[in-house]
Amino acid sequence: MKLSSNFSLKEMTQSQTALRNNIENEPDEQQIENIKQLVVNVLQPLRDYYQLPLKITSGFRSPKLCKLIGSSSKSQHCANNGSAAADFEIPGVDNKELASHIKNNFEYDQLILEYYDDLDINSGWIHVSYVPMKCRQEALIKDKTGYHKWEDQ
Repeated sequence: MKLSSNFSLKEMTQSQTALRNNIENEPDEQQIENIKQLVVNVLQPLRDYYQLPLKITSGFRSPKLCKLIGSSSKSQHCANNGSAAADFEIPGVDNKELASHIKNNFEYDQLILEYYDDLDINSGWIHVSYVPMKCRQEALIKDKTGYHKWEDQ
């Protein structure tokens, strides 16, 4: 199922962990709509801007998959309560630059630049979530010491 010109539902639900552990990772109709809103409002416009494919490392997660990986079933990755989330990067693009572009140009609920090292532009990844009409514009940085509010520099 196509969610946009460059994103499919399969891409947003694929999980090697789910495959290895024989876990069904299929969203229901409302969850698919939530995922589509994330794709249409953040991921596809980002791909259009950079003209490069995004590498989705984690999209939708079923509650059973969340439990297995130690994540909360209330995670926005579960695409509940109108939300959806994805972890991703664009290989070869500085993850901090990419996250800064989202922070300054897009509507999002939560944006987290995770485990980024200024000495390695390919380090870490970006987490972004979207909630229609309720986006908090919360920008954080996560490192080995925890979460920190992303202050403009």
